[in-house]
Amino acid sequence: MIPDGVMFQGKVPEGYNLAISPHDPYIILDVDMHGDISGFDSIPENINFQLAQTLKYGTKNDGFHYWLKYTGDKKLMNKASGLGIDLRTSKGYVVWYPKENIEDMMQYISETSPLLNEWLEDLFCQGKMKKL
Repeated sequence: MIPDGVMFQGKVPEGYNLAISPHDPYIILDVDMHGDISGFDSIPENINFQLAQTLKYGTKNDGFHYWLKYTGDKKLMNKASGLGIDLRTSKGYVVWYPKENIEDMMQYISETSPLLNEWLEDLFCQGKMKKL
């Protein structure tokens, strides 16, 4: 356990993974393929365009972790949507797969737009997705 605000330094030892938890206002959108469910099919095209602009990396399940700086004012929940899309807030964590140091990558994290905020809030505040 590394305290909040402290960044891991150095190479992750062979055979280990680094689990990382974002701190507010950062969030991680975890999009995966689960059997017949593809989270990518649940992302509207205009949201997909915005996600392409932020720090992202592939996962072992043929998915992606999208790092975002949340600009909305709603309380987002750390939870799964049932659509192959999960959200990780300061209450959750993901595996950091890139070889680069996270401190060097923070500059590539984009702020969320009002449209992206609305989509995230529909998924992770009320637990259902609204058609956009």
